[in-house]
Amino acid sequence: AQVRAISGRAPLIVTSTVRDETYQRLLVRRNREATRNYSLHTTGWAFDVARQYRSRRQALAFQFVLDRLQTLNVIAWAREPRAIHITAAGGVESLLPLVERLDED
Repeated sequence: AQVRAISGRAPLIVTSTVRDETYQRLLVRRNREATRNYSLHTTGWAFDVARQYRSRRQALAFQFVLDRLQTLNVIAWAREPRAIHITAAGGVESLLPLVERLDED
């Protein structure tokens, strides 16, 4: 929502969410970015967003929001060739009032 508010563009595309171990093993065979080791996708704490942007403004807005959330220790993220990998932090319930306030803006 913040990226859309800043850039005025369409939503970002989530490409991957929760995976079970069987799917993770299949993915390793087809996707060189998939890990053979433990994947946070199997926990439900990680997801990927496609690096396909409607404009440079949308890409910069996404970068801004990612950096801001990482600074607040709400997420960690990594840039991959075709996606941004995002992992949510645990124990951030105290930040929920801030998120709700953002929705009001």
